[in-house]
Amino acid sequence: MSRRRQKGYTLAEMVVSVAVFGVIVAIFSILAAEMRAHQARLPVNFMRHPQVSAVLSRMRRDVQDSDGDYKKNHDGYTASPQVLILERLHETGGVRMVIWDFRESGVARRREYNVGVVTEWVARGLPASANFDVDAIGFSGRPWGVRLKVEDAEGRLAIDQILQPRAHK
Repeated sequence: MSRRRQKGYTLAEMVVSVAVFGVIVAIFSILAAEMRAHQARLPVNFMRHPQVSAVLSRMRRDVQDSDGDYKKNHDGYTASPQVLILERLHETGGVRMVIWDFRESGVARRREYNVGVVTEWVARGLPASANFDVDAIGFSGRPWGVRLKVEDAEGRLAIDQILQPRAHK
């Protein structure tokens, strides 16, 4: 008499598969908890509003396209920790004056002068508590760079970038 074979899994196979599934769920839970804790420690959430990254990328392009010679005055603006005045080389070969103005809370203004014609780009979605501070930083054998520091509402440093002009000369 032949024994009938039953279809299905043995108890040992079920225990191993449930244990492997439990380990995978535990790993995902630990990773999610670590990501949540890390996100709580970040002072500025860059994904909250894209204007912060738009300001940083435009300023990076302007500083990299400049020659490192920053101006003191232009069109009623005076250079200060909240105002940056620079000349940048344009793609067409011309030189354009660019003014970055962070004096208004929550707003960054970029004014570009092209032979007397002014174009203005304004980022209004910045955190109102963000304090932008622009400073010149020198490196030996290189043109002057720009150090951009942004503090959040609690006075913690949220952004600290040094932007360096490309070599044009």
